[in-house]
Amino acid sequence: MKTEPLLRGVANDVYKITATSGVYVLKHFRFDHPYGLDRDQEVNVQQQLAEYGIAPQILHYDAAQGLLLQAFIEAPDLAHDRKSMGTKIQRLGEVSAHIHRLQVDVPVWSLRTRLQRYCDNLAEYEPDRARQFQKRLQQQRKLIDSFGKNAVFCHNDLAFHHVFLAQQPIVIDWEYAGLGDRYFDLANAIQVNQLEFAERRAFINAYEGASGEQIDSDKLAQWLELSNIISQLWYELHHHLQHHHV
Repeated sequence: MKTEPLLRGVANDVYKITATSGVYVLKHFRFDHPYGLDRDQEVNVQQQLAEYGIAPQILHYDAAQGLLLQAFIEAPDLAHDRKSMGTKIQRLGEVSAHIHRLQVDVPVWSLRTRLQRYCDNLAEYEPDRARQFQKRLQQQRKLIDSFGKNAVFCHNDLAFHHVFLAQQPIVIDWEYAGLGDRYFDLANAIQVNQLEFAERRAFINAYEGASGEQIDSDKLAQWLELSNIISQLWYELHHHLQHHHV
């Protein structure tokens, strides 16, 4: 058996395991509580999604040890695929629309609870920064209160490296998935992939074409502003968690 590290990530350490029986990915969960992650729910969601063919089958899950085993995906992810950027963005929009149509038995995300958890955990390391973020988020309270009123199933972290183009798209890392706001999911995809203005337009055009939904650009801009604040908060929290849990 051969084991090689693939990723020391924010929420998981990931290893590629080559055995006589096949090639696998082993995820070792790292930080759950500070991010409000529910691993049992994540596994349940991925099992449902595997039946749709959009997520890898879970071969083994050990809740006590925080281990999840699934098959290794041989196809390249969108970040490493040789296709043009335009094609990648088109595929991302189509996959996003497909995810939003899925019927998955999972609770509605509580964005407010999640953000309060981030701030509370950051306050343990930098109380002043946590208060600054709470003040910025308070200015976004109407948007946060509107979250989930027309809920659809969302990935909430649809980075290029989470999407694999096999015979049909396969998406990984569902720890932030849940019922939520399509605008928040789209804003997160734009933010995490650092899409420029023209690329954002192409992504939304692809999404609209695949979903049949008309996206309000002003509303999306508001969600993008909130998504950027959340991303800054999340990364500051992550920096402290990494530093104190080396």
